[in-house]
Amino acid sequence: MAHKCALIVDDSRTARQVLGEMLLANQLRVETASSAEEALEYLSRSRPDVIFMDHMMPGMDGFQAVQAIKNNPATATIPIMMYTSQEGEVYVGQARALGAVGVLPKQIKPVEVSEVLKSLHLIDAAAGQRTVVPAPPDEAPAEAARDMQHAINDRDWTDLHRWLREMFEYHATGLRSDVETTVTRVLREQAAALREEPPPAAPVAPRRPLLTPLLVLALTALAGVFFWLHLDTQRKWRAAVEQNTSLMAVMTSRRAAAAASAASTVRQLDAERDELSGRFGEFIRALEWSVNQASTYPPGADPFDARRLETLRGLLEQLATLGFTGVVQLDSHVGDFCYGRGGDEAPVIAPDGMAATDCVRIGLPADEARALSARQSVAFANFLGTRAEDAAVRIEIVPHGNAAPRIPYPPDAQGLTAGEWNAIARENQRVSVTLLPDALLP
Repeated sequence: MAHKCALIVDDSRTARQVLGEMLLANQLRVETASSAEEALEYLSRSRPDVIFMDHMMPGMDGFQAVQAIKNNPATATIPIMMYTSQEGEVYVGQARALGAVGVLPKQIKPVEVSEVLKSLHLIDAAAGQRTVVPAPPDEAPAEAARDMQHAINDRDWTDLHRWLREMFEYHATGLRSDVETTVTRVLREQAAALREEPPPAAPVAPRRPLLTPLLVLALTALAGVFFWLHLDTQRKWRAAVEQNTSLMAVMTSRRAAAAASAASTVRQLDAERDELSGRFGEFIRALEWSVNQASTYPPGADPFDARRLETLRGLLEQLATLGFTGVVQLDSHVGDFCYGRGGDEAPVIAPDGMAATDCVRIGLPADEARALSARQSVAFANFLGTRAEDAAVRIEIVPHGNAAPRIPYPPDAQGLTAGEWNAIARENQRVSVTLLPDALLP
C-alpha cells in the first residue's frame, strides 16, 4: 500500500528537516518546498495528502499561499496545518478563517505530530488504544436463580397423581375381566359334563348335584384372589402417594434452599460492587486532589499553557488505565492583583513592600478577567482539537474570570502591603480539575 504524502513548505531547511523526520517516523512520504511559490508550482503537478505551511517566508507568505490553495478547486480539499512560531487566539482564528485546519508550533513534539495525523485520518487512529473488557452484568446471579426456580416449578405433581390412579384402575379392570372369564369357563364346563351323563333307569328321589359345592368353592377362591389383589393395589397406591408426598417435601426444601442461596449470592455481589464503587470513587477523588495541588499559575501567564498541557496529558493517561469514562472539567480563575506603575507608566505587579492602598489598580474588569481565564496556547488548542471526537473522556473548560475567588479578599486594603494582598491573589489565580465519571465503576 502506498504511503500518504505530506508537503512541507518552509524557507528554513532546518525546520523542514525536523518536521520531515517526524513525518517519516509515522510512515509518511515527505516532499518539501522552500517558498510558497515553489509549493504552488509543485501542486500544479502533484497532490499531497496534507500540507504543513510556514507563515513568515520571503515573497508570498503562508496566509497568502493558503488562500491561493483554497481558491483553486483542484487543491481546495487538501488539509493545511500552519507550522509556525506565531501564537495567540487571533492568529489561530485568522488561520482557520482562511481554511487551515489548525496551527502547530515550531517546537512541536513527535507525539503531537502523531495526534494531528490521527485526527486527519492519515495514520491508524486505533493504534495504541486500550481495549476495556466490560464487567459482567449485575443480573447474572439473579438470572441463575430464576433459571433454577423455573426448572423446579416445571414439575407438575398433579399429572403424576392422575397417571398412578389411571394405572391402578386399568389393572383393577383387567382383574375383574379375568375373574368373569374364569367363572364363565367353569360354568360352561360343568354344563357340558351334565349333558354327557346317561339318564337314570327309573325315577329316583331327587338328590343335590355335586356342582353347587364345587362352584361355590371356585367362586369363593376367585373372590379371595380378587380381594387380595384389591388390597395389594390399595397398599401400592398408598405407598406411591406417601413416596410422592415425601418427594414433594424434599423438592420444596431444595427449592427454598436454592432460592435462599441465590438471594445470598446476589446480596454478596451487591455488597462487593458497592465496596468497589466506593473505592473507585475514593481513588478518583484522590487523583483529583493530587492534580489540584499544582493548580496555580503566575500572573501574566496563560492558564492553559504548555505546563498545563503536560499535566493534562498525564492525568488522561492515568484515567485511561482506570477505564474512566466521563468529563474532565477545567475551571480557570484569575486573581485580582495589586498593580503599581512601571517605568513607562504601564501597570506592573506592585513590589511587596508597597502599601496596598497605594495600588494604582486592583484586579481587572469582569469581561477582561473572563477572557484572560480562557486563554490557551497554540499547542493546548491543537490538543483539544485532536480530542474533539473522543466520546469516552470529554474535556470541558469553564472560565470564571475573577468571579469566584477561593480565598476571600479583605474588604479593606488599609494596613496591608501589596505583597500580602498579592499572596491572596496568587492563590486565587488557578485552574482546578473536577472529574465527573459517567458511573462509579468503568
